[in-house]
Amino acid sequence: MTVARFRSVLRQLHRWIALALTPVFVLVILSGAVLALKPVLTAAPAASVSVSAETVAEALIKIDPRGRATGVIVSPDASTLRVTSKNPVGPSGQYALSTGELTASQPGPDVFAVVLDLHKNLLLGLGIVVEIAAYAMTVLIVMGLLLGLPRLRNTLAGWHLGIGWLALPLVLLAPLTGALMALHIGGPELPRVQGGPPVALAAAITRVAEQGDGAAVLSARRFRGGSALVFTAGPDGQVVRMVQPDGSVNRLSGGPGLVHELHEGTWGGAWSAGISFVGALALAGLTGTGAWGWWRRRRQQTAGSTDIGATTLVAFGSQTGTAARLAEATAQALRRAGEKVACASLEALQPAALAGYEQTLMIVSTTGEGELPDPARRFMQQLPAADLAGSRFSMLALGDRRYANFCGGGEQLRGALLGQGACELAPIERADGEPGSAWRDWLGRVATLLGRRLEAVEAPAADQVLSLTLVERQRLDDPAVAGLTETWQLSFAPSDPTTEFRPGDLLLIAPTPEAAPRCYSIGSSSRVGDSLIRLTVSLHRWRDAAGQTRVGAASGYLCHDLPEGAQIRASLRAHPQFNPPEDVGRPLILVAAGAGIAPFPGFLSEREASLKAGPSWLFFGNRQRAGDFFYRDALVRWQDKGVLTRLDTAFSRDADDGAYIDRRLIAQGAELYRWLAEDRGVLYMCGRSATLGQSVEAALLGIIQTHGQVSADDAEGMLQGWKQDGTLQVDVFG
Repeated sequence: MTVARFRSVLRQLHRWIALALTPVFVLVILSGAVLALKPVLTAAPAASVSVSAETVAEALIKIDPRGRATGVIVSPDASTLRVTSKNPVGPSGQYALSTGELTASQPGPDVFAVVLDLHKNLLLGLGIVVEIAAYAMTVLIVMGLLLGLPRLRNTLAGWHLGIGWLALPLVLLAPLTGALMALHIGGPELPRVQGGPPVALAAAITRVAEQGDGAAVLSARRFRGGSALVFTAGPDGQVVRMVQPDGSVNRLSGGPGLVHELHEGTWGGAWSAGISFVGALALAGLTGTGAWGWWRRRRQQTAGSTDIGATTLVAFGSQTGTAARLAEATAQALRRAGEKVACASLEALQPAALAGYEQTLMIVSTTGEGELPDPARRFMQQLPAADLAGSRFSMLALGDRRYANFCGGGEQLRGALLGQGACELAPIERADGEPGSAWRDWLGRVATLLGRRLEAVEAPAADQVLSLTLVERQRLDDPAVAGLTETWQLSFAPSDPTTEFRPGDLLLIAPTPEAAPRCYSIGSSSRVGDSLIRLTVSLHRWRDAAGQTRVGAASGYLCHDLPEGAQIRASLRAHPQFNPPEDVGRPLILVAAGAGIAPFPGFLSEREASLKAGPSWLFFGNRQRAGDFFYRDALVRWQDKGVLTRLDTAFSRDADDGAYIDRRLIAQGAELYRWLAEDRGVLYMCGRSATLGQSVEAALLGIIQTHGQVSADDAEGMLQGWKQDGTLQVDVFG
């Protein structure tokens, strides 16, 4: 078995053993914390007057003629007996020693006695369960140590691991000593218990009186196997005697023992009691953070915009976020009208899922020259094997007439759905450019067919038109190194200095008014006081059929033709699906190839500005370390400051490297899986779909299968679940 597989199996055993026993752990730990305070809150009873065993026995016979009492304590002034009984018809209360009569003021329950019974037997005589819990807790702590060194992070998993390591002596002390006590190791030497009918306490005290040493009785209680323990004080100090069911008496020696004192916190007075209390709190912290982390992972895995009993599915295929925003707005509008709705990306759906809904509303964008967006391509590939007879759908196709094959992506998917037997609930609606008006018309028709009356609906915010000035253009690759892709960073100043933008938002730029705009990912953030919109643009260069070198219209305009100081008009499009997570404590994994690193300097800038930021890990791949290691100096600075926790690179054309990103991911698979599956991390992937998207997804599937110990089908399901709940965020381009 490999180390990685051993750790994976160990982690799963650790998790499921802990979850199975969490209720028991909670009861035992919290009751232990209360008992740790007993030496501080109560004074040890001391008899000021010697009471002979004969006197106590005579009084107890009057109080408990049938021998049902389970405990008796002589008051310090020797005037009363406190009698307890687990039998509901047995005596319980404060009794006069001289007459055996119940005193006027009957005391309430002994809180510490009840808590002790909870701690040892769960109030149900389940001592064996408590013993098992002590063994299990000890084993779990050892397992936790084997699973890894502490990583002090401001995350739930980080706190869990930090508590386990930093408070190790305290958290191990209680369960280890409890297990030793259960095994009768380190305690007083007890005689063999003969077993038999329980001896009455009055009879046990009488047998002690017959010893003739004149010892005064302090207390007595039932013990295991039908025996009883009688605590006395005499010339030799305090002595404990065990009275067997057959009447024989054994004098115990050796005291409680160091193991008992360590477990109970009585080895050093108030200080030791305080240490035991802190240890109980640390154990409670471990149990709580472990259980809460598991519940939060389960909630994350099942989270989504889905109503119970949903009859309508709103599915979207989005490249730049517009279709996703319209889909969520569609779901919200229908919910307000009383419809039960599920909303999901086509990337996280299989065609067969459509059969589970009465109708499916699809919003699909178009990318490139009339192609489906990347998140919808897997769904399209699976369609030929699906039987959709009886399924109903309606399509809102997003497009731009300045491109060839207007709404081509939606048209392709619509044709494939019809070809597999699905029928249209309402005719296709085609949106040209800004989709707000077309979306409202389409949604109104669909709602009418569903018998729903919509309130006034508003389309998501449209793109914001900006006036920008190019203030700086800086080349990122080394022009002296042959065979690299020419890449630049461009910094634009908005005319309105209050313009708000975040990393991952999109800037749409057209080289001429007649040309369709191209989208570029923003790599800066106004949230941290950066007033410049920064882009990373690679020059698109190719040879045409005649062998002539050509460059892309938009990239050529930005990289070569647009002079510094020039003003342009552009559109800012919010892209919340690819913004950094609002919870800055979540571990962040960034995966980029080439110009795909564009948004990630902004991600790290926001992390740098937050005192509560969690760990971050960047995987970056390109051709040559010495030629196109984009933003190297900034990344090194972030590493030195601890903003960037880890940095893994892959340079495919370096003789000493020659690797690609997927190899780096696989090599770090165990740690990567832990960040995502256990620490609630989120992975952002950005780059060309042909060179990054498919290879990274294949690597992630292998990592899930290997380190999650699941089948290939389950790994696929888990990956799709990550896409649906936001654990995996993808922004790839053709």
